[in-house]
Amino acid sequence: MNKLSFWESLPFFIVPGALMAAGFYWVMPALEKWGVNLYISYSLALGLPLLLMLIASMVFIAIEGVGFTWPEIKQRFRLYPIKGRDWLWVGGVFIAEMALYLLVSRLTQRLISSGWIRLPEMIPAFVDPRTVFGQEALDQAAGGLAGNWPVLIVSMILLVINVLGEELWWRGMILPRQELALGAAAWVVHGLMWNFFHAYKYWDLISLLPLSLGLSFVVSKLRNTSAGILIHFITNGSGLIPIILGVLGQH
Repeated sequence: MNKLSFWESLPFFIVPGALMAAGFYWVMPALEKWGVNLYISYSLALGLPLLLMLIASMVFIAIEGVGFTWPEIKQRFRLYPIKGRDWLWVGGVFIAEMALYLLVSRLTQRLISSGWIRLPEMIPAFVDPRTVFGQEALDQAAGGLAGNWPVLIVSMILLVINVLGEELWWRGMILPRQELALGAAAWVVHGLMWNFFHAYKYWDLISLLPLSLGLSFVVSKLRNTSAGILIHFITNGSGLIPIILGVLGQH
């Protein structure tokens, strides 16, 4: 495993970030024009780059010489069980970063309402920070949630691809190499770079900063990517709740 300096890391963040931006600003509107409903268009446009990241993470460790056996993959990606006091770190960081996220989100909303941050006209309502992420916006984007099981299935697949694609690429493949080059500062550099990977949703960069730094810190602290997968899954998985309730006809 080779070291990865700050400058050497840049392409690993810029290329996926550019693909996400292309998906959000070009692919999603194009799919919608072709008759695909907005929610599925959004899921496909962002899901494809995330799937490519998942595949790329496996390709890169293969280039490093890692064999495709579970023991070797587990060791390279640092996929270990969370045990003992490590749970306190995971739980503590998760609670802290979510509290800070909610606090900073209010600042983001004020910056938007005051005109300091301008949102794109084509932003879907269900990712608009001015609205509450709930069933109404999702129902409209999905063409109706009640009984719409394909939307729930797509959402679950996207969640898995999102979490595994990002965590195996960022914390599994890249962060350990950055630690070899940057030492104790690696999690800070990594967290900031990962935060700017989300620049396609530039209005969320301030709000996402506590999450980006907190997740990078706990994974680097524990040397365990499983911690990042768990936190990422719980954080993003909460978005399934209104979809599940909507599909079941619960309002």
